[in-house]
Amino acid sequence: MKTIRSMLALLLAVLLLGSLSVVAFAEDTEPKYPEGQSYTAEEGETQVYTVQVSAGPNLDGAERTRDQMLKAGFDSFLYEVDGGYRIMCGKFQYRYNAKLYLELIKEATKRENAYVTDVTLPDAAIEDFVEHYQKDPFVAKAKFLGWETTDLKFVDMNVSEEETATVYIVRYSGGANFKAAEARAKELTEQGFDGYLIKVPCCYIAAAGAFDNWDDAYALCKQIRETTGRMGTGVQELKLPASLLG
Repeated sequence: MKTIRSMLALLLAVLLLGSLSVVAFAEDTEPKYPEGQSYTAEEGETQVYTVQVSAGPNLDGAERTRDQMLKAGFDSFLYEVDGGYRIMCGKFQYRYNAKLYLELIKEATKRENAYVTDVTLPDAAIEDFVEHYQKDPFVAKAKFLGWETTDLKFVDMNVSEEETATVYIVRYSGGANFKAAEARAKELTEQGFDGYLIKVPCCYIAAAGAFDNWDDAYALCKQIRETTGRMGTGVQELKLPASLLG
């Protein structure tokens, strides 16, 4: 009997230690956004892009919605303007990053009416968000669990540390939507061309070819136009990894 009690006590101790480890890990890795964030249009210093999830004239209701978004894991704040309150999430320099946050918010909260807009905020509020943003579990999900997963060649100039060179590519299409750009690059591949993706700040490019001179790139461009009928295809000069020219 004593042996059984001892085993049970040991098991409970192990479970307790494991639960404390999980809590500690969560506390170390989850972003700790400041609660009760509230700003007015008048105190703004810098323009940022953000996601508006709701709006209304009632402060209590706005605070409840803000708290719900905080509990869901998103940086949420109130923006007071024209006598009402907007409930916002995220503070970004580029619209593209706000669009990424928008898709994650829709996936996690089903708020299909949320949209990207711009506001002006105090610099201190922006600096606080930047400090925590890279630890945001939703952003990590987007970056590492399939947001930009493709079986095509993919050059991300936002993170590339390779030596760059002047490269002439054939730009088949471009835009802020990753999946749309991927579909266009696959069209190129299906037509017999070496389609791939390039990510530059705020944009994805569906491209083909990589040349050290304009003439060779234009020759491929004409061939792609004739084959696909896409007359908007053109040559673009970019600073890209020198290895592409190999």
